[in-house]
Amino acid sequence: MKNFIFLKPTKTAILCCLFLWTAGINAQDKGFVHIATADNIASNLTYIDHPDLNGNPNARFLFSQRSDDEDTVNNNPTGIWYNGSNWTIYNENMVTMPIGVQFNIYIPDDSNVQVHIANNTNIFEHQTTLSGYEQGQYLFTNHYYNPNGVYNTGNYGTWFNAGNRIIYEESRTFIPEGAAFFVMSGSGETATRFSKVSNASNIAGSTMIIDDPLLNGNPDAVFLYGHYWGYPGGENETYLPYVTDAYYFEGYWRVFSYGPSFPENVWFDFIVPDEILGTEDQSVKMDKIEIYPNPAIDIVNFSSKSEIKDITIYDVSGKVIINSKKSGTNLQIDVSGLPKGIYLANVKTDKGNRSQKLIKK
Repeated sequence: MKNFIFLKPTKTAILCCLFLWTAGINAQDKGFVHIATADNIASNLTYIDHPDLNGNPNARFLFSQRSDDEDTVNNNPTGIWYNGSNWTIYNENMVTMPIGVQFNIYIPDDSNVQVHIANNTNIFEHQTTLSGYEQGQYLFTNHYYNPNGVYNTGNYGTWFNAGNRIIYEESRTFIPEGAAFFVMSGSGETATRFSKVSNASNIAGSTMIIDDPLLNGNPDAVFLYGHYWGYPGGENETYLPYVTDAYYFEGYWRVFSYGPSFPENVWFDFIVPDEILGTEDQSVKMDKIEIYPNPAIDIVNFSSKSEIKDITIYDVSGKVIINSKKSGTNLQIDVSGLPKGIYLANVKTDKGNRSQKLIKK
């Protein structure tokens, strides 16, 4: 039988343990939701207003785009920029940021964020090689404008080759020299990590259904996701060269691809922080735009309390298909001549602009 010696703890020891315990509680990954509103949009960007980030140029965070429903869309590549007082999320191609677009903001603590700059020592065509990361790590990336002021309109994933993790452009377009990235290695200490692969059972059109108990039935969840090509052992070698976002519908979170259909064998890593912070003032000032019927066969109605000034319909590649300069609060557009598929309808009113999905049967 073992003999145990019990020592009476000193006040100093108790305080020391209490400090370490408290530090462990406070040191954790956090998340909140940012919504682009008429008050925080300036042209192609939206200002983030949160005490954990304001006035802190050394802050590090990542984001994933999301929407509150299938109608709010932003089919544009996005990045992060600090303007000297506020952090912002912006559209790389200079397209106006639509009202109502949402972003999962992930502020790491246990997870680690590094700045990676693509240059002539690590770029090979559409790839830039990282250093110090292992094959099994959960990596998440966003483009970061500040270091060199380089716009970067690509869509990116990661893969593992010859002992190194690599950021690559999904359509295999060359990476611009000087482009910078926030790269986060997601820790499992104060967050939960998991992975999912797209297949015939979880694909519905352009969406991949994420069936996980941590997210199911939780419309307020905050999380990041990242595409890992060719993982875990050479499988899942599918490119995803489209903008994506996450939306919640009928009890499940889904990843939506702005492409013709969601491909099979796409491996996603996910990370969900333990703590959800208080959000900003999320009241969207713009009146809701009603589009009906949607899906449509011939005539689509657009209705708003504010006067509509302009309606532009784009295909998924960003090409303008229809542009109407008619004004009013109730307008009709004839889409009978359009091929079946998914389109984006951008509606401008007195209070701003909003983009929504339009499905043509």
